[in-house]
Amino acid sequence: MTRNEKAPTLDDVLNEFVAEYEGPTSEALEVWVGRYPQFRRELIDFVEAWAEQTVLPEAPELTADEEDRIVDRAMSHALNVSFKRDAESHPEESGEKAITSLTGEAKNAGMSVTEFAKGCGLDLALIAKLNNRQILADTIPSRLVSHIARQIGRTIDGVMEYLKGPPQLLSEVSFMSKTKPQGFERQSFADAIRTSSLSEAEKARWLDEAARQEGR
Repeated sequence: MTRNEKAPTLDDVLNEFVAEYEGPTSEALEVWVGRYPQFRRELIDFVEAWAEQTVLPEAPELTADEEDRIVDRAMSHALNVSFKRDAESHPEESGEKAITSLTGEAKNAGMSVTEFAKGCGLDLALIAKLNNRQILADTIPSRLVSHIARQIGRTIDGVMEYLKGPPQLLSEVSFMSKTKPQGFERQSFADAIRTSSLSEAEKARWLDEAARQEGR
């Protein structure tokens, strides 16, 4: 009797890999490639990217947050590699369809605006500003961009291209605010965080991310 199981996605495989191993090793890679040969190239790139970030001579011990950021970058790299591989396999579909709305993409992924905001660790006002490109793209933490891309199933480049576009009118998300929208001048991510309804702890975490982004 055959088992009707859903085939694992690359995201599933990478998440399982990170959960099972504390660090990237050749032994772990060999086991995982044997288990998921269809993701051989992506697994190799993922382990190489992870190792490159973690194997640093005389580096101080990493905090949990720093390790999370390293894994996020490595996983995002592997997902982008997967997208490019699929594009090369299907040249007629090689052009990624441009994103026209982050909240629209979230809806297509089965999330409400509230669920999308919660998944991103933001409030509705911040989602509205990102959706309407009222935040300067270069000030948005790369970790957030990476997370948004995974949430909606798009590439990091695709999300950044959207965020760098011109500001647009508050339309589909205008119902989130009880007050009339104020102008459309772009602001930094840090300034947007300071005026948000997030808790002080959440604001501090995002402001730290914003400071790291500005320091790059």
